[in-house]
Amino acid sequence: MKDNPPLQTIVAWVIITALAVFGIFAPSLFGMDGFKGGYAISFVSFFMVICGIIVIAIYSGRARAVSRILKSDNVLAHWTYDQAEWNEYAEKQFVEEKKEKSALFYVIAAFALFFGIVFFLIDNESGLWVLVLMLILIGVIAFTAWFTAWYNHRQNLKYLGETYITADSIYINRQLHTWRGLGAKLESVDLDKHKAHAMLKLVYSAPTRTGFQDYTVRIPVPRGKEAEAEQIYQKLQQDS
Repeated sequence: MKDNPPLQTIVAWVIITALAVFGIFAPSLFGMDGFKGGYAISFVSFFMVICGIIVIAIYSGRARAVSRILKSDNVLAHWTYDQAEWNEYAEKQFVEEKKEKSALFYVIAAFALFFGIVFFLIDNESGLWVLVLMLILIGVIAFTAWFTAWYNHRQNLKYLGETYITADSIYINRQLHTWRGLGAKLESVDLDKHKAHAMLKLVYSAPTRTGFQDYTVRIPVPRGKEAEAEQIYQKLQQDS
């Protein structure tokens, strides 16, 4: 697990943002009437540019965090798993992630639909284009939410589990969770030793466009690492 997925995300969003910048000026370049969809295309493109800048800024920090972890800077533990215990975790995680992605989709879709309706009420003709494009955007977001959950599950099944734990982040099978900077905070930590396989559970909060949001990370404890998990639990509990 030595590659850096957040860096790949940055590259993708740089391309998307560049295309969105072109989209802002495309109606003028191609002589498209602003009141016949030109302004709508420019507005949505501008919206995507803002989103792109935010995503690139956020993932730049995440890419640096992953780089530090992979260099083993201040790593408390580096766990690997056998196939059976990891597959069991992957299936449970898939169910939980679908629930979380669905909740986030409804929030973003509500905002997009709100802006689309507002523009339509202000100007029925050009606003209709904004509303249609926002509906398309909602469809794209829905697909992205579904695809992300499916892709993460596929990655979990494709790669045998691996976890890095530091004092301020978790990097579990190519997914980074961090409560360092930007107002993020570790809210709670729990070690469940009463199941067939021990599970380390962390809840942290991080700022989003709609305020602070809680995130839950479930880390399966490999067989034979229970004592190490207890030490990590004690340390993180002191920091929370």
